[in-house]
Amino acid sequence: MPPDQIFVLILVFVTMGLFIWERIPPDLVALSVLFLLFVVPFDGHAVLLPGNKGERLEILGSIFANSAILTVTFMFIVGAAVERTGLVDVLGRWFGRMAGGTETQTLIVLALLTVFTSAFLNNTTVVVVFLPMLLGLCRKAKLVPSRLLIPLSYFAIMGGMCTIIGTSTNLVANGVMKAKGLEPFSMFEITPIGICFAIGASIYLIVSGKKLLPNRESLATLIDAEDGREFLTAAIVSEDSPLVGKTIVEAGLSKRRELRVIEVRRRGNRVNTPLPKIRFEAGDRVIMKSHVSGVMGLNELPGLDVSTKAALGLSHVQTEKAVIMEGMIGPKSRFLGRSLRELNFRQQFGLIVLAMHRQGENLRDNFEKVPLEMGDTLLLEGSAERMKQLFAERAFINLSQPKQQNVVRTDRQRIALAALASVVVFGSLELIPFEWVAMGAALLVCLGGCLNNDEIYQAVDWRVITMILGMLGLGAAMDQTGAAETLANAFMQVAKGWNPVMILSTVLFVTIVLTELLSNNAVAALLVPLAIEVAGQLGLEARPFVVAVMLGASCGFAVPTGYQTHLLVYGAGGYRFADFLRIGIPLDILVWLMGTWLIPVFWKLSA
Repeated sequence: MPPDQIFVLILVFVTMGLFIWERIPPDLVALSVLFLLFVVPFDGHAVLLPGNKGERLEILGSIFANSAILTVTFMFIVGAAVERTGLVDVLGRWFGRMAGGTETQTLIVLALLTVFTSAFLNNTTVVVVFLPMLLGLCRKAKLVPSRLLIPLSYFAIMGGMCTIIGTSTNLVANGVMKAKGLEPFSMFEITPIGICFAIGASIYLIVSGKKLLPNRESLATLIDAEDGREFLTAAIVSEDSPLVGKTIVEAGLSKRRELRVIEVRRRGNRVNTPLPKIRFEAGDRVIMKSHVSGVMGLNELPGLDVSTKAALGLSHVQTEKAVIMEGMIGPKSRFLGRSLRELNFRQQFGLIVLAMHRQGENLRDNFEKVPLEMGDTLLLEGSAERMKQLFAERAFINLSQPKQQNVVRTDRQRIALAALASVVVFGSLELIPFEWVAMGAALLVCLGGCLNNDEIYQAVDWRVITMILGMLGLGAAMDQTGAAETLANAFMQVAKGWNPVMILSTVLFVTIVLTELLSNNAVAALLVPLAIEVAGQLGLEARPFVVAVMLGASCGFAVPTGYQTHLLVYGAGGYRFADFLRIGIPLDILVWLMGTWLIPVFWKLSA
């Protein structure tokens, strides 16, 4: 094996190991891989820089100009416009009216709406919008959220299998096909098999879910509901107060059961000294949490002025009812990677974080120092007004109230709907390249005012784009060096004498297993060239083998950390890792068996 092939294959396995290790962000791993492929020399040139300067620029340009990159970018913008104008919320309200009553009825309605919506929009966006609505329905109908949230994630994934634009994985596979000179898939070419998968998954979840899905508490149920009837009160230490110079213990405040001091602010800043050691000074603002009796008794405390504006020359100090709500870190939150302590969360938002839920574990202690990740669920306490201010930004997803917190541009709904319809119609007619259709739709929503300038750039998940770039480079390296052909030859030696259906089934199985461990986009970018090479070795049509990779790379049902939609429902449903394994492994096997049977039915294996 030539040294450049050895280097590329080593890089493939190292990349897979780093993805599984998860200590380095996968987008940085992908970008590093692309850089290495262009600078590490073999036989006097780098792996992806053979020949003269013109050829080098052509290879580099082909990766960055791959139709998958352009299409995914533009579809992110179109999807954001559909969300921002409230079109997805309209479907959510339909869901609220049609569902409810029984768990089975809710699952059926959830499957229909989620699969349909995810076929045309990013599945993460669909789950973000449907999640609080589903939780609100569960509270109203007294259903258990943990028996519905995993199905929500699964249905969103299944919807993405129904069209080429349903998920970035399909677009990546289609882009690789086009780059290799093969005819790309049409908009609805995979729809029949996608619908079959969705029906099979729905039946499986309805029948088996009653035994396999857990009855699990959410984070909010771990705190006594009576806490929601407490109050937050701020009081000022007056100039002649007997509290001046005393600690909370010395002042006798620690003995009062009806209230407790939670923060002291001095000259506008929070006092970071531990509460028992703080000595009061005149002008200190003392923030307390109390029941009704505690608020009534505050006026009896000497030296604490709650409402005498005239005497102190201060604005009226407000007493507010404290509420408890759940919020979740979203996929585009500005809080990602930063701890509550770094954010100075309590002082910045005026809210108390009571607990945090992450990947099956409820954290009650020392969570302030833990860097926040997507899907982390926080139990928040504070005034309703403060909660409203926090949830008004996209950093948090409100899990307690299924209401739209941001201003929705409903007057632009027709423009967003026209853009999405144009993608479907013109993409189906195939009169012009699909990336141009997506670009036109993105321009329409931008010029039509569906998104402002900041939202346009925030709509694109640049981590996904970076990941696709790096993996396309690695796939191109496997193709350029002949490593893909070498792997295909090795596989064919093992599979000698197998019939084509068995080989197709093996490709699908390997894709599903790798998707559970790696990014779905990475699997598609790496395995599509290999699948095409295997088909060529067999002298068969490449299309069914690419379909096997395309569908298998969307099936990450058993490992919750492998798919964004799983991370979103993980904390909200109070799930554990084993819950996904128990319900997801049988579904992976079901998809594998259905794919082995149906792919040869819809696509002939003969050349």
